[in-house]
Amino acid sequence: MPVTTLRLSEEELQRIDRIAKRQGVDRAVLLRRAIGEGVREILLSDAIARYQRGECSAWRAASDAGLGLWEFLDELARRGVPFRTDERHLEGLIEELG
Repeated sequence: MPVTTLRLSEEELQRIDRIAKRQGVDRAVLLRRAIGEGVREILLSDAIARYQRGECSAWRAASDAGLGLWEFLDELARRGVPFRTDERHLEGLIEELG
């Protein structure tokens, strides 16, 4: 596994260590978990933003975010993002499904 160096403030490091101790894991495990969750959130946020701008269909955005279509639509609803139902978008969905 490649090694990456990261600079953190003493305060950030103490916070990480406190959380790791509470969860019964070491610092490296907690940081890998946090990075993984953060990357998933960044991918999802980016996919939602592209979907909202009309740059991609819900199907494409879901795929790019690593979610199924229904999971993505549930996430849109949870975040209060309206589902686009214009004709062009629906045609794109039908084309991708077919």
